[in-house]
Amino acid sequence: MRRSTICWLTGIAIVIVATFIVYNNLTPSVTEQDVSLKGTIRQTASEKYEVQLSITRRKEDKSQHTVYPVVPGWGSISFSDKNDNRFIQPVSVGSTGAMEGILRQALQRQSATAMTEFSGFSIPDAAGTYKMRFTIHPLDEKAELIQHPMIYYVHKENVLGKDLSWVSGTPLEIIKEYAE
Repeated sequence: MRRSTICWLTGIAIVIVATFIVYNNLTPSVTEQDVSLKGTIRQTASEKYEVQLSITRRKEDKSQHTVYPVVPGWGSISFSDKNDNRFIQPVSVGSTGAMEGILRQALQRQSATAMTEFSGFSIPDAAGTYKMRFTIHPLDEKAELIQHPMIYYVHKENVLGKDLSWVSGTPLEIIKEYAE
């Protein structure tokens, strides 16, 4: 009887230790190194700017992911490239509370400017390079000059109750010349 009890306790201890080791070594299915962001922003009219992005993902991302352009005082994203096959157009533009919360936490850690509104969009799950073009408009009449525009990729993933979410950001290159 004692021998079987010792075997059971040893087995349970091994399972607990193995579970602990696996849990502590969980990693996201897609990491920041798997995603490359590049983009430009340029003024096309006095009240709007055009943003062009190129997002390359080397692995398929089946978890939730959203791309957020962050330009303080500016937002209201408009896609209008229906006839241009070079650019993809997301099905919807907006934000979810969970994704926005992850981005807000990352921005607070960087002590960036507090923002009240975020508009983001998803790209397809498959690996590849996705190009998009859209315009942004001021959120109100007192819009600030564009300074430090950024593009963020927010990845949300939970495995076995462990949060594996992350945020990666890249500055947008500001093109100073006006559109012709």
